[in-house]
Amino acid sequence: MKKKEIIIVSLMGILTIAIVLFGYKYAAGKKEALLSEGQKRTESVFQVTSSQESVVVESDTSEAYAQFLAAFSENRTTASVVDYLQYVHHHKNAVNVAFFGDVASDAAWAKLAIADIQADFPLGNLTTSFFSHPSDSSSVFLSSQYAQELVESNPDVIFYMVPTKTDQVVDISLNESTLYIYTVYDEIRAALPDALIVLMTPPPAEAKISAWNSRTLDYQQYTNNLVEENATFTVPLYDIHSDFLAEVANRSESLANFMDAAGVELNEAGQQLFSEMFRNSLRTKMVDTTTGLYVEGEKPARTPLATTLAVPEETVIDSEEADSEESVEEESVYEAPTYVAPTYVAPPYVAPVIEEPVPSVDTSSSTSETPVQSITEDSAS
Repeated sequence: MKKKEIIIVSLMGILTIAIVLFGYKYAAGKKEALLSEGQKRTESVFQVTSSQESVVVESDTSEAYAQFLAAFSENRTTASVVDYLQYVHHHKNAVNVAFFGDVASDAAWAKLAIADIQADFPLGNLTTSFFSHPSDSSSVFLSSQYAQELVESNPDVIFYMVPTKTDQVVDISLNESTLYIYTVYDEIRAALPDALIVLMTPPPAEAKISAWNSRTLDYQQYTNNLVEENATFTVPLYDIHSDFLAEVANRSESLANFMDAAGVELNEAGQQLFSEMFRNSLRTKMVDTTTGLYVEGEKPARTPLATTLAVPEETVIDSEEADSEESVEEESVYEAPTYVAPTYVAPPYVAPVIEEPVPSVDTSSSTSETPVQSITEDSAS
């Protein structure tokens, strides 16, 4: 083979290799471009699909929520407070909850229950505040205007822990205790017409059970009297005191296991149990929520409860009180005797005896007694 042919063959080989390499490179580049384009199209399709799915999910949620709100609006007289909280959150995008009355400012049971509710329901923007007056009676609540501070916070839901324990210590009547509690309730409702107020009975206190006051009453009678009277009204009420005692009995445990050493306050186990009872009430107890926020039309009219309250008179009266009442009764019927002037009776008139004058006679010193003797003899004859 000539030198010229060898050069030509070599050049043809190099050219062939170059063409093959260029083809591979072009194909790889084309493939990469195609893959990149395909990925872009896939991502675009995924984004469209994801967006469509999101719209579907939101649509489903919105529809389900609309159905929930419609059902709640139709059954507001028998609804749970959890449903009411969601209703308020839907219309205001926030919920303000307040605890008022015979409740500690750091009540663990309340904080635990609210945290559990927030974890299970869409109530992210929820605030909690405490207006604590644990050592005051219902009369002090009324005279000190404790409701004013509460009103200024403008809560959506108020849990009013009634001060029946202190009313027992103060020794007021059952009538007064219930009347004062409802009077404070009326004041709050008048100042906050869109707030839902829920009355709550206090936690048990082992040491105060059967600790009679002068009326032979303990705090349970005050608490039970309020619960019984509330049956005639539609005021939302959680009788957690009774629920707590029932659960302790159901567990066959002693109440002392849930109390502190003094038997007055709940210990950690008691706080947990009371929180559980409160949380269950929020979820399951049906109450009338029409006194709260109302956007369905004209809100039902309400009349103050205290003015229509009719509590039976006390049947048990302390002995000292009974004596006092008897004294008052006796004093009220006592009449002073009428003064009668004595009648003067004049003695019978007796005419005076007048003696005849003695006739004058001649007298002498020796016969001075003769006239007297003569007169005596004459009288005798």
